[in-house]
Amino acid sequence: MNKQFIKTIEKYNMLTKGDRVVVGVSGGADSMLLLNLLLEIKNDYDITVEVAHIEHGIRGKSSVDDAKFVENFCIKENVPFHLLTIDATAEAKIYGKSVEEYSRIKRYEFFNSLNCDKIATAHNFDDNIETVLFRLSRGTGLKGACGIPAVRDNIIRPLIEITSKDIRSFCDDNDIQYRIDETNLSNEYSRNYIRNVIVNDFEKLNDSFCDNLAAFIEDCKDDYDFIESASQSAYIKALEDNALDKNVLKTLHPAVSKRVINMYFEDNGVVLDRLHLNECMCLIDKSSRCEIKKDIFALSDKRHIRIAEFNNSNNNNRYDTKILKKFEFNPQNVDFYCDYDKINGSITVRNRLPGDYISPAGRGIGKTLKKLLNECGVDVEKRDSLLIICDEKGVIGVEGICCDERVKPDDSTENFLIMTVSLED
Repeated sequence: MNKQFIKTIEKYNMLTKGDRVVVGVSGGADSMLLLNLLLEIKNDYDITVEVAHIEHGIRGKSSVDDAKFVENFCIKENVPFHLLTIDATAEAKIYGKSVEEYSRIKRYEFFNSLNCDKIATAHNFDDNIETVLFRLSRGTGLKGACGIPAVRDNIIRPLIEITSKDIRSFCDDNDIQYRIDETNLSNEYSRNYIRNVIVNDFEKLNDSFCDNLAAFIEDCKDDYDFIESASQSAYIKALEDNALDKNVLKTLHPAVSKRVINMYFEDNGVVLDRLHLNECMCLIDKSSRCEIKKDIFALSDKRHIRIAEFNNSNNNNRYDTKILKKFEFNPQNVDFYCDYDKINGSITVRNRLPGDYISPAGRGIGKTLKKLLNECGVDVEKRDSLLIICDEKGVIGVEGICCDERVKPDDSTENFLIMTVSLED
C-alpha cells in the first residue's frame, strides 16, 4: 500500500518540498488512510499537513459525530483542524442544485479559502470507475471518459490508483480507525446506485470489468492529450483577427475542427453544447449564422467563422444634433453632417428598415442600405443598431458612413446639421 501510494505521488509529481497540504477528511476509510499515509511521509517530503472537514448537516447526530471523530484524531496527532458546517439539503434547494453537486461546490470553496499549496482528496480507483459510468449515462465525450485526473491545478489525489477494497483491508489490518457513512448503502443517490448495482452487474458479465474499464480510461487520456495538442496547434493557425479561417478548418479532421471551434468560443466567454457545436461545424461549408443564446450568434461569411452579438434594441435616444453656422462647423468628431437648408421637412432618426435606399454623396449612383453596408464592410451584427437619418422624402444619411447626394454640403452651404452619437452602455 505504502509503495503504491508513493509511486502515484512520484508518477504525477504531486508534492513539492515545503508544500502546505490541506487534506479533505470525511472520517471514512479512504480519507483516514490518506491522512495517515501523508502524516507518515511528511518529514521525508518536508511538507506540512492540515485537515479540512465539512459537516453537511444531512445525517443528524451521525454527521456531527463524524466531525468530532476527525477533530479528536487531529488533536491527538497535533494536526491543524478546520471545520465548515452547512445545511446541504436546504441550501442546495435554494440554489436549485442537487445535494451532491452543491456539497461538492462548497467543499472546494472551503478548501481553497484555506490558502494552501495543495489540496489532497481521497478519490480512489473505484471512484474513477463510478465517475466515468455516471458521465456516460448522462452523455459525455472523450474528455469525460478520461475520468478523475490524478492532478488538477493544486488538487492532488494520491489514492486514485488504489481500489476501495484494498483501502478497507489495509485500514482493518493496520488498525486505522474510520467512520462508516450509512447513506453509502442507500441507492437513492446516483453514485451509490452505480457502485452497488451497476458495477456489480457488469462484474457478473466479466469479473475483470473494473480493470478493463481502467485500461480504457488510460487509453482515453492518451488519445485526448494527443488530440488536444494537435487542436492547440491548429487553433493558433486558424485564428485570424479574432475569427476562425474557414480554409484552415476545412483541412482539419472533424475531431480537431470541433475542438478548435470550442476553443475559440470559450476564449470569447461562450460555452457550446453538443447541439450548437454541430451547428457551428455546418457553418464551415456555408455562409450563414446560428443562434447560440440570446443575442449571441456564430456568424459565417465567405472566409471566416466568428462570434457576433446582435443588439436590436432601439438606439434612437443616444444621439445629439446641432445646427451650426459655416464658421462654427468642424467635421472632426462628428458622426453625421449635411446641409441643413437642403433637408425636406422634419427629421426622424431610426434603425434601418427593409428597402431603405440612399444615393451616397459623390458616388453618382443609388443603392439599397443593405448593399451599401456590405460594400463598407460593416459587421452584420452592427447593422441593425446603426442610426438612419431621414427627412420627409426619405433617407438622408447613415451614422458614420455617408449622407445622401441631395443634402450634400457644397460651397454655398451656410448651415450645417451635425450629429454626434454616444457609445452604447
